[in-house]
Amino acid sequence: MILVTGGAGFIGSNLVNELLKNKLPIAVCDFNTKIDKSYFKGISNILRFVEPMDLRNFIFENKISVIFHLGAISSTTFPDANQIWYNNIFTSKEIWDLCCKNNIRLIYASSAATYGNGDKGYIDDQNLDYLKSLKPLNIYAWSKNEVDKRNLYAKDILNISPPQWISLKFFNVYGPNESHKENMISIVLKTFQQIKKNETTLLFKSYNDQYEDGEQKRDFIYVKDCIKVLMWFLEKDNISGIFNVGTGQARTFNDLVYNVYKNMKKNINLKYIDMPKELKNQYQYHTKADLRKLIKTGYDKSFYSLENGIEDYINNYLNKKNYEIS
Repeated sequence: MILVTGGAGFIGSNLVNELLKNKLPIAVCDFNTKIDKSYFKGISNILRFVEPMDLRNFIFENKISVIFHLGAISSTTFPDANQIWYNNIFTSKEIWDLCCKNNIRLIYASSAATYGNGDKGYIDDQNLDYLKSLKPLNIYAWSKNEVDKRNLYAKDILNISPPQWISLKFFNVYGPNESHKENMISIVLKTFQQIKKNETTLLFKSYNDQYEDGEQKRDFIYVKDCIKVLMWFLEKDNISGIFNVGTGQARTFNDLVYNVYKNMKKNINLKYIDMPKELKNQYQYHTKADLRKLIKTGYDKSFYSLENGIEDYINNYLNKKNYEIS
């Protein structure tokens, strides 16, 4: 059996659908109140839904071969640091320990936010000193880096690790099944919603002389590519380590907005607004995944371009859905 924590979430639900498509036995751990049945194709084929409070007993009482640990508080502005500590660090470390004790393979989500302002590059180095040198810009990113540090310490210093462990540093992901994320939805979906409401699209002004307004860059990756990477590692049980998951291309927010308007067949209505004070010191102006390590392991699948990913998302999902704008 394969267990997916956070399986009702954005990347989690897309992964569950792919696992079901491949007729694999699946259990999902998430809060029942968060499950949106419309996210799933063949929800009746999911063997079990497990509440997070029951996770530990479920792992001990069932034969699980792989855990995809995707559950976390992912909001970069979440105010309760104690809850982030419990959900993102304590629970993740507990899952690592359970996988070690029960000989379960572990593939889990980290984040490109761990790289901070990028002054040390975006290299998926799994050297413990390197991870200690990173300076994440918010509590969420800090929590993800803490998990990587603790897991690597267990492996390198204590010689304790699951039979396979994979940490995936996801860059800026967009795509189907993200509408529940509220203020943390992708700029693609946010722009789509603004167009549907006949509102002006809003982007943050730049406060860095090296970047014009809207020319801040991100490595935007379509969720379908993330799922391809997750499924690839599921097949490669002999590989362990920390890996970037991005396209290796940095594109501007202006590029992104232009492509949303293009696919909506609308003229651009765009305004640059002041960035909230609390975000100014947490803002990444440029991200770009270094994919050399992933490619060196043998991963050779192509990635959606920003243009093709947005086209697929809007025309094959958002425009086909009876999309409700609140």
